[in-house]
Amino acid sequence: MIRHALRLTPALLCWLAASASAQVDDAALAELRASLSQDIEASDLGAMYGAIGSITTAPEISAANYRVRDDASAPTLRLYKLPLNWTLASRDPDWAPYVQTSLGFMEMSSELDFAGERILSNWRAYGGSVGLGARYGTGALTWVGLASVGAVQIENRARYDGPIGQTLLRPLFRDLLFDWDATAYQTGLAFGPDYEREFGIWRLVARGRLSATQVKTFSTSSDAVAFSSTGAALTFHTDHSRPLPIRFGGYPTRLHVRAGATSYLGAGRGVLGFDRFLELGGGLELDVSGTHSAVRTIHLSALGIWGPDVVGWSLSANFGF
Repeated sequence: MIRHALRLTPALLCWLAASASAQVDDAALAELRASLSQDIEASDLGAMYGAIGSITTAPEISAANYRVRDDASAPTLRLYKLPLNWTLASRDPDWAPYVQTSLGFMEMSSELDFAGERILSNWRAYGGSVGLGARYGTGALTWVGLASVGAVQIENRARYDGPIGQTLLRPLFRDLLFDWDATAYQTGLAFGPDYEREFGIWRLVARGRLSATQVKTFSTSSDAVAFSSTGAALTFHTDHSRPLPIRFGGYPTRLHVRAGATSYLGAGRGVLGFDRFLELGGGLELDVSGTHSAVRTIHLSALGIWGPDVVGWSLSANFGF
């Protein structure tokens, strides 16, 4: 991530080594920052910040923890997201328009060893989006499309362990790599099929989505962290469920087995440290349609996450309207 976006020239490394044992005045620091800014791969960082913005407001309810398999920094990413849906009235039985909102919080921490010093970096993102979508079809196979807009606030804070970090690295990296704020707007499109079919007592529900997002800053604490980034993801999930002979809280229940796969697409697909993963787990669905509520079903599940570069878990909830 940050490590991969930073390309230090031999001259700059020598300057850092010499400056570590000497007092650096404002002019020298400004020159050092200018040299450092030229060695930062802005496109890589922009893609990373854009991915943070996109994943924060992805439409699902979940508490997820991802641990990247990186022996150098072992970053950890935590997500908490909450969407709400409202189905709109339609005179055409083939079309079911709906409004979807999503709120999200993301936190990612990473450790970087630099010039013999340790830097602990933490990113936080708060976001929200609202979208207008529609479902087409009335049979087993239906098609779903969604267009959304939103905003996300991204913040970075860093802690420096050691005298060099406090005296030299903090003023050197401030508003370039660490200790900055950015506010961005987000636009997104998603499209894909839903398929539902009964096999005896078992019900199969399969969902596929291709989504694309653009995230662009409109307010930052420093011009160095302004970015514009696009990304795409392909997801596929299946739910296999059957009724249970017991009730939970007095409501009819179904047992679910869920499997899924996610793959990020494009040149910047691996900027968060991983580009694809599988999910497998299960849960329960409660039929609450008899409560005269807008919610018909509540689906709770726990999933394990595995990928070539990531492991983790997810607790998720879905509401059927």
